[in-house]
Amino acid sequence: MTETQELTFEDVIRAGRTLFGAAFAAEAAGWRDTLKATYRRRALETHPDRARALGRAEADLLREFRAVADAYRILSSLRAGPPPRRGAGTPPRGAHAPRPPRPPPETARAPRPAPAPPPPRAAGAPRVRASVHPEELPRRRLRLGEYLYYSGRVSWSELVEAVAWQRAQRPALGRIAVDFGFLSPDDVGVLLEARREAGANGVPFGEWAVRRGFLTSFQLLAALGQQLRRQRPIGQFFVDRGLVAEDELDALRLRVLRHNARWPR
Repeated sequence: MTETQELTFEDVIRAGRTLFGAAFAAEAAGWRDTLKATYRRRALETHPDRARALGRAEADLLREFRAVADAYRILSSLRAGPPPRRGAGTPPRGAHAPRPPRPPPETARAPRPAPAPPPPRAAGAPRVRASVHPEELPRRRLRLGEYLYYSGRVSWSELVEAVAWQRAQRPALGRIAVDFGFLSPDDVGVLLEARREAGANGVPFGEWAVRRGFLTSFQLLAALGQQLRRQRPIGQFFVDRGLVAEDELDALRLRVLRHNARWPR
């Protein structure tokens, strides 16, 4: 939901509370000034990579991560104008909003022509700039998605969507452990049920399996490595969205390697 006219007051309130908390007031002006900074903070707080550190389930964080991105898209669409009036929006199913009275013929105005859409951006064309000086990048190691963001090729929300996309299609660790012969399908069911009964759903499956003696630390590392190898590379997301040309991915990866060589682990 990205068009301002499609939003209801309730949509804005839900989005605001997702980012700013229960005290959010749509009529206040201050939230617009801190929207981007608040979004980045909340995106980092709900990033699925933090599941282990927070003791929470990765799937739960991923849902919150997506909700934060959706809330930012909604509030970003209101930066240039006021929020919808309370109670404004699509009427409930079965209800019909009263039709506004027609203006008299002598005062009726012809509708304004819709503005012409911007020309489509060519696949692979940079969003902001074509190149970036190495000194403008953060002085630390970067992943491909981060490099594209800091070099102006993709926006922050596009980077967030790319991370969520990659996480969503990552194969389940239990399935990989079964494929490797480390666990049986029954073992996976036993572990999931035991974790649920113990109220430990925030513990990652692999770590829980090691605690219960079903997996060794070496087997867990092998399964995690295979899980990472099976997921689609994040660069494919940017290619599919037309943000990066497929034939320039190798050149971009080389730039990332050169940048990271300046900042050894």
